[in-house]
Amino acid sequence: STLPPVNVPVARDPDPVIPVDPLPLLAFSPDGTALAYGVSAPGQEVVAQPFTVWDIARHRVRSTMSLPGDPVVKTALGPGGRTLYAARSSLRPGGDLYGEAWDTVARRRTAVLRGLASVHLAVRPDGGLLVGDGRVAGLPSAKVTSRDLVQGEQVGAMGFSADGSLLAAGDQMGRVALWDGRASRRAGVLRNVFPAPLGDRPEAVNALAFSPDRRTLAVGGDAGSVQLWDVATRQPLGTPLTTPGDAIESLAFSPDGTTLYAGSTHTPLQRYDIDPGRAIARVCARAGTDLTREQWRTYVPDAPYRRPCGVSAGAGV
Repeated sequence: STLPPVNVPVARDPDPVIPVDPLPLLAFSPDGTALAYGVSAPGQEVVAQPFTVWDIARHRVRSTMSLPGDPVVKTALGPGGRTLYAARSSLRPGGDLYGEAWDTVARRRTAVLRGLASVHLAVRPDGGLLVGDGRVAGLPSAKVTSRDLVQGEQVGAMGFSADGSLLAAGDQMGRVALWDGRASRRAGVLRNVFPAPLGDRPEAVNALAFSPDRRTLAVGGDAGSVQLWDVATRQPLGTPLTTPGDAIESLAFSPDGTTLYAGSTHTPLQRYDIDPGRAIARVCARAGTDLTREQWRTYVPDAPYRRPCGVSAGAGV
């Protein structure tokens, strides 16, 4: 369905020379029941910064609210869509980023997270922890503590597993750190996430997503790479997926974990069947014959060879 539009934010003192460049912001709740969307105006103090919370199942608006003041640069939505978390950029001289929590039903601010200087936010699915760049905030206490998630590097993306037991944080050097769900203990590091270097530097991590069973981690890069990783063994699953090459901005698995979706800025949404059985069936339908060993190595490199199509194998088997 088509979502109701939101208004462009209104600047308190519009600059006659520098126009407002609206920044669209989207955030799904961890349980997938709600979507918060709105528009911000980076670099401008605003009297109106509208946000809407949408009920995904019922296709209707749950709440509309405005966040006046400093511009919002990132949002996250708590379970059930009841709390909207906003990272804001202070316009005061020497000001820094800080966080806020808003009750979307009462339409009021419930907490200010002064130490949460972050342009990335992730909410644990149970709503008990909010994670930012090098900071974690216990909820609802709003107590902020420091946490070096990516060994001193700049965070590029972060996300929790569906059960909240794991947190993944990727950096600008192409590494992903795995943490327990409390963000208190590092469980491992995935190094050289993307096999091919980008010029003189590794490809930066831009997006992350756990499969519903948390066994697989999909990692997207700023040069368009998408690589699947086995969480338990810390090993890549096959070669990178074929993409248009645009920077990956978002990743999401289907509820059954058999399909991966990849979103980019300039290309349409990409859909990947990552279930081996479905991938084999698709290749068989295209080929019209059984796969040769060479074709098998190309399309199904991580499984032992067999004749899956139920027809006579061609030459080279």
